[in-house]
Amino acid sequence: MLTSRPRRGLIGALALTLGVTGLAVATTAGVASAAPHFDSPPAVQVGWVDSATPKTAYQADGDTNLPLGTRVDDAGKTHTARVYATFDLSRYEGKKIYEGKVFVQEHSAADCTKRAVEIWRTKPVGATPTWNKQPEPLVKLDEEGSSTYCPRSLAFDVGAAVQDAVAHKQRRVTFEIRVPEQYEADPSYGRELYWYKNVELSVSYNSLPKVDSEHLYNGGFLCTQLKPYPRIGGFAGLLQARGTDADEWDSPRTDFAIWPTGQPEQRTEFSSDRGTFGRVASGTVPAGVLVDGKSYGWQARVGDGADTSAWSKKCFFTYDGTGPTAPAVSSSNYPADDTGQQAPAGEPAVFTFSGMGDKDVAGFQYSWSGLGAAGVCEYSGEYGQLVCKDPFSKPGTVRAATPGGSATVTLNPTGSGPQRLTVRSVDAAGNVSAETVYRTFVPSSTPQIRVESGTPQWGQEVLLKFLPATGVTDVQEYEIVLDNAQPETRQAEADGTAYFSFVANNPDGHTVRVRSHSGNGFVSPEATWQAYFLPWPGVRSDVYPDSGEPSGGVGVTGTFTFSPPPGGTDTAAYRYSFGGDGELTEVAADSAGRATVTWTPETAGWVTLTVYAVRADSTVHDYPNWYSFQVAAAS
Repeated sequence: MLTSRPRRGLIGALALTLGVTGLAVATTAGVASAAPHFDSPPAVQVGWVDSATPKTAYQADGDTNLPLGTRVDDAGKTHTARVYATFDLSRYEGKKIYEGKVFVQEHSAADCTKRAVEIWRTKPVGATPTWNKQPEPLVKLDEEGSSTYCPRSLAFDVGAAVQDAVAHKQRRVTFEIRVPEQYEADPSYGRELYWYKNVELSVSYNSLPKVDSEHLYNGGFLCTQLKPYPRIGGFAGLLQARGTDADEWDSPRTDFAIWPTGQPEQRTEFSSDRGTFGRVASGTVPAGVLVDGKSYGWQARVGDGADTSAWSKKCFFTYDGTGPTAPAVSSSNYPADDTGQQAPAGEPAVFTFSGMGDKDVAGFQYSWSGLGAAGVCEYSGEYGQLVCKDPFSKPGTVRAATPGGSATVTLNPTGSGPQRLTVRSVDAAGNVSAETVYRTFVPSSTPQIRVESGTPQWGQEVLLKFLPATGVTDVQEYEIVLDNAQPETRQAEADGTAYFSFVANNPDGHTVRVRSHSGNGFVSPEATWQAYFLPWPGVRSDVYPDSGEPSGGVGVTGTFTFSPPPGGTDTAAYRYSFGGDGELTEVAADSAGRATVTWTPETAGWVTLTVYAVRADSTVHDYPNWYSFQVAAAS
């Protein structure tokens, strides 16, 4: 008899030596695994009963081998033992069970030439029973009678019991392991089961994949069964379906089927192995299947490598792969440039687009700056699906009054000089026609911008005046954007002018964009004004400006005012020198960061004033100002 107890660290090697098979396979989170999956459900109880103590239940304690069959103790008393094990199956509710196996490891046998072990399913129990209150046996599941290798691992097929329990939503299944009735009283069939292995249940299962029928898309639009079926153009061949699977790491295979309505025998199926469960998978209808003007039905299903869902509900659409006729474009007040005339200043343009009687024309798309790619589709859906909007939800579109009819729009030009308005027809499926280009000449109508506060200086207020362009009348207000801030408005005075002021507080300079709004609805193109600041301290002098012209004179005292460099809010002083050869003189700045000094020249000619801005911590700003001026000679 084998009675020694191997150390825990040797159990893995022992299991291999003893030929243990069918053990559950562990998977690492984050790594895709193929269905079906293996799992070991938790035990509710494992223990045994003993005929010699019929009112006592023996719970496996993780240290004592489990007796099985009959043995006679040293006192001559007979003990017959049976092992019970109960497992929690609640995690498999709604899942498909492929197989179940119970594993035990023999630790010792009374006679290795004799082995007879059965496993039964009984009514489930919540705790280890006693001999007198054993649960009712339901069905024998498997048995092991081979005497090869001893002791060894025993594996029992209990798949039918696990399948039945899960199918009937029974959260527990109990197994009885015993020696067959005809041998149970024979001590030579007795044995012990190894405490370390205990009784283990391995379950092979799969969560059934499903198609989410609320998230089926084709050509960027949600599945529909309502007539008239939607007309879909460029992306009509893109079918998308969202599959779900409770097994997190399964990878889907999505099958699509499409057929002409009323002709199910012409069904075409194709598949996609890309994607993940929870997101949509995309399939492209094979070339040559879709015929312009025909309606189609389609559906999808998903599989996970082990099971496949039922086909989804049916979806329908009509394929429209032909673009409409190019439009005719005319204007009542903006003459085409081949007439030799120009558009009026300050007046909105009125254009009429015609579908030329082509009933496929549902409306028009237009732009002064070119139309670019057609369509309003993007992969922006919650589950990664393509989302296409109504083509007339896009800016710069207008519906025709009737199919193939016309539409009139009022537009403001975005520039002056030769201008091009590009127009194309759009059908209900989003297909577009060739482009029609209307050329016209627009006079300049951008407002004028004047600086009223002198040369802009950093940290000082800047005052701008806006004036209407020549020919632009009845200006009501100006729309102003300072740098990239939100637009502001200023009401115009009776003469069409307005003022705008701001403090120059950006070291990198400022940009002002402005356009006028007239009472007739005309909005001018933008005018732009910019100011940049040199990165050194400012110097100003009324007597000795840096104009390059002689000024002042020998003995004529000049005043020089220093201002902080852009961003120099911490300027505390200035160091300066006239002529550049002498020592630097320091003068403190006032609370506004400015300082004023006087200087009287002793000779005529060019002079360079060097000025450094000094911070409060005595460090000097990076760039000095070399201010050059010319002292006038005596007359």
